[in-house]
Amino acid sequence: MTKPVYFVAPWDLHRDLACVPDDPSDGSVLLVESVNKSRAMPYHRKKLVYVLSAMHHFAASLREDGYDVSIVNARSFVDGIREHVQARGSTEVIAMHPREWGLSKAMLRAQEENTFGVPVTLHEDGGEGGHFFTTRAEFLKWCEGRRVLRMVDFYRLQRKRTGYLMEADGKPVGGKYSFDTENRKHARGQQPPESPGREPSEITLAQMERVRGFKGAFGEVDGFAWPVTREAALAELDRFFEERSEHFGKYQDAMLKGESFMWHSLISTPLNVSLITPREVCDRVVAEVTSGRMPIASGEGLLRQVLGWREFIRGVYWLRMPMLRDANLLGAKRKLPVFYWEPEKTEMTCMRESVTQVRDTGYAHHIQRLMVQGNFALLAGIEPLEISHWFWSAFVDAYEWVELPNVHGMALYADDSFTTKPYAASGSYINKMSDYCRGCRYDVKKRVGEDACPFNAMYWAFMDRHRERLQGNHRMRMTYRTWDKFSDEEKAAIVAQAEAFLATLEPPETPWSFDDDLC
Repeated sequence: MTKPVYFVAPWDLHRDLACVPDDPSDGSVLLVESVNKSRAMPYHRKKLVYVLSAMHHFAASLREDGYDVSIVNARSFVDGIREHVQARGSTEVIAMHPREWGLSKAMLRAQEENTFGVPVTLHEDGGEGGHFFTTRAEFLKWCEGRRVLRMVDFYRLQRKRTGYLMEADGKPVGGKYSFDTENRKHARGQQPPESPGREPSEITLAQMERVRGFKGAFGEVDGFAWPVTREAALAELDRFFEERSEHFGKYQDAMLKGESFMWHSLISTPLNVSLITPREVCDRVVAEVTSGRMPIASGEGLLRQVLGWREFIRGVYWLRMPMLRDANLLGAKRKLPVFYWEPEKTEMTCMRESVTQVRDTGYAHHIQRLMVQGNFALLAGIEPLEISHWFWSAFVDAYEWVELPNVHGMALYADDSFTTKPYAASGSYINKMSDYCRGCRYDVKKRVGEDACPFNAMYWAFMDRHRERLQGNHRMRMTYRTWDKFSDEEKAAIVAQAEAFLATLEPPETPWSFDDDLC
């Protein structure tokens, strides 16, 4: 007797999702290694290892419990599903609605054109039976009548809907919804906890050897230590609350040389493939804050990231696609400099340190991404898709639904439908929040001259270049008042300094290949 096939995408690795049968007798389970997807971008080798190892571990855990599980290597996800249906005579394909636009298009097309020869059921990935708190329909309803979308408004609604960190009288615990102003301390002189480490399993070692020789991939497999099972992901969550959560809040924006992970939770990687769920994270935050083991500022900060920003960004992605890919409000056209791939080719300590960290680990925290790597791309006028593709390729936790809105909206101001202003900053911000500027060959206090910090001239040249668009923004008025106090000679020298530096930026000798829609 034939039965349905349950397709588990690489980010659906949780038994409670509707793409996994409740009982082994309900149907077969299929995971697909898409050759096209693996070649669509120069993905970080640790990212490839992570996805493959997590998939194989998930399949092994299901087999141990009696499930009929197949992992097939196929040209595409759709091809793998079609081949499985034909071989097994499956009666139906059951899956979650894909989280990325490319696979979503492919699955909807297969559904419409009857590619598999059997019905296709795509379950909503939000709400009951899904991964996210919010369904797409709920987010669209929230957007109705809003001229601009603001995360702060959405976050307050989320807090009220879920009751997380809310008092019985409907007021937020601690008297306010956000403690962000308390979470901006530098960490100079502080010693972060030891970096996490774990011995790779046999499954992981096999995938490391498999990926080691991938041509065109970024980074290396050696030193891989990410949690690839649900048990390891939960242990990482425990470790965060035991060792890092107390100081997470106040130091979450801080950066230190040689410290890749600081006090961050490191849960975004397993969270984004569903090894753990946002509900589990938020429930734990509330328990830790309520017990007094975690400061309210730290707990609220993590809750805002998971319950607020993550859900908001996912909603914006589906609201704005596919136009979001082409967003380029500021008309940026420059190619991505080679040092995003080869960090030794820049003398800027902040860029070299943060990009080296990405090359070695596949990770950097949100301020390194936004205010160093993203800020440079904004000020230098890097074409949005150039830097977006880099983020998507280079980070172990990056998928288009989460990186594209963050890069195009937050980092590059290429889409202003949900951001209030460019997150542009001079070298002074980096100096305030890190020790990168100490010993750098550039002087963070100088705007012009051979040893002047490039961020300074680029910042003011950016403001001058986009004045017509930005000066009406009330959050930018102080910036332009300061610029107007400079003499004409100073302004000309700063702009010339920026242009001279930007002229030195070179793309890679061999361009990297990208194809967004290969699945």
